[in-house]
Amino acid sequence: MGFNQLGFLWTVIFPLAVLLYYFFRKKYAKQNVSSTLFWNEAMKETKASPYLKHLQRNALFYLQMLAMILLVIALLQPFWKTKSLAGEQALFIVDTSATMEVNTNGTSLFEQHKKDMLTLVEQLSGKPLTIITTGNQPEVIARQETNLNEIKNIINDLEVSYEEESMSKSLDFAQSFFHNKATSVYIFTDQLDKQSLPLQYEQVSWNVVGQTKDVRNVSLKRFGATKTNTGISALIQVENQSNKEEVTELTLSNEQTEMVKEKITIPPNETVTLSFNDLKESSLLKANLNIKDHYSLDDSMTVFMQDQLSKVFIDSSLHSLVRTAFQSLDIEVSSIPSEQVGLLKEEGIVVTNQFGLMEQLELPSFFIGRNDVTPIEVNGVVETLEHPLFSFANLTDIYVNSVYPPIEGYTTIATVGEEPFIQVSPRGDIVVLSDIQMTDWPLSPSFPLFMWSVKEQLSAGNTYLGTFSPNERKALSLGSASNEWELYTMADEYEYSIENGGAFIAPKKPGLYVLRSDEKEKNISVALSQKEKEIQKGATYTLSGQQIESKENFSQHSFVPYLLIVLLLLFVLEWEVQRRRGFTS
Repeated sequence: MGFNQLGFLWTVIFPLAVLLYYFFRKKYAKQNVSSTLFWNEAMKETKASPYLKHLQRNALFYLQMLAMILLVIALLQPFWKTKSLAGEQALFIVDTSATMEVNTNGTSLFEQHKKDMLTLVEQLSGKPLTIITTGNQPEVIARQETNLNEIKNIINDLEVSYEEESMSKSLDFAQSFFHNKATSVYIFTDQLDKQSLPLQYEQVSWNVVGQTKDVRNVSLKRFGATKTNTGISALIQVENQSNKEEVTELTLSNEQTEMVKEKITIPPNETVTLSFNDLKESSLLKANLNIKDHYSLDDSMTVFMQDQLSKVFIDSSLHSLVRTAFQSLDIEVSSIPSEQVGLLKEEGIVVTNQFGLMEQLELPSFFIGRNDVTPIEVNGVVETLEHPLFSFANLTDIYVNSVYPPIEGYTTIATVGEEPFIQVSPRGDIVVLSDIQMTDWPLSPSFPLFMWSVKEQLSAGNTYLGTFSPNERKALSLGSASNEWELYTMADEYEYSIENGGAFIAPKKPGLYVLRSDEKEKNISVALSQKEKEIQKGATYTLSGQQIESKENFSQHSFVPYLLIVLLLLFVLEWEVQRRRGFTS
């Protein structure tokens, strides 16, 4: 508690003056006695309750003194302090990625963040609040809001979106709300490096609320399956993100029965790769880890076994190691003369270097090298983007001597130094801009794994639309007479409808889904990104500019309105006491 106007302390002389007046004024006590015979009885009654009689005779005095003292206190403007957010405004950046579902103490990190936000809202003290949610497209869900009830409703309605946080985009977006005002920014996430914060703003304090507890997590990092001549082959990677050895049970099942159950032991901070062959043919395959860790979203994955192209046709002019790699995948491989590649009528995956046949090939194909241009020498490390082709194949340890010029308009997914190494065409063709003999790739275990990924991607039939990330937006040409498609889960639960040719927004929850229109069906899968399968311990800290800020901020709340209400009641009581006694007395 404190006072804002101590200069008015001199007004205390007024209640002192009233007190002195009452000391020196003449006092008379009326006592009606009907007879001297009752005098002793009257005195006994007075002595039995002296304090009550004193209060009755001096009630007006005490009321006036109390009123005068409260007036003096009101002039001093007393207040009490409560903790408050610093600055002129506040801004919340809320991480809504899948990793917010980590559960270490009976509640998810996201729910704990919501409780922390509701606590901070009580400390706004009338300052405007802006709330931004993370994602590929950061969204403002509250802009300069001051209504506490509205803010609380918005926070309570927040949900996890399961897509990548893209924190750098959210931080860039948040800077447009500073407007040279002193701002308190609170970032609710799991882990954020201090170096990621834009600390050049002197009037901005950064408060990061992270995951401070140790997390135990075993992740089903990757799961792929493909049809072969003898059934289904599956490849699985399991990662232990804990600091101690973990034992779990892995199960593989289709839509009806459990096909594989295997107990696996994973060393601390290690990844184990498992393969399963000759599995029973099914329309879908589900892998599940039976383990009670702190993050359950990455404990299971499901793949849809779509109709696939069962043959691979390899240009005879390519290196023989290409054919050997595909033959190791236990699928039918045919070698055809170079001049007959463009004359193929049978459906299958075509592997060639004849780039001029691109328009003649009806289906997306696999190109290794180019026969229409001259290669150039390169020097550097192979770097890859996140793409399904590199789910199991790590190319960082291979050496590339030369590459061909890139194709304009194609998407580059791997580079050597600064030169493109692997590209993908708009229709899905895969292009390796180097001959096999220009690299040492065949000596690496990633070579057959990459060929397996190529085969899986190019062999998909037209009933499978592919794998999407949560909330991914994409224009799809679905081709339906009714021009409308309805999205269902695999449990036949309706999600929403989309128009053919309109922007398709993938569901936010990972899993398999079905698009239906009349009698047509197309399958899609929604999967977490690899980044959302990595759980890291973070920290909670506060930074302001380039220095750590530890000073607490408080807001003042005045007692004066409450004192005025009490004074009003006292004035009413004084008037009533005076009225009862008679104004002439």
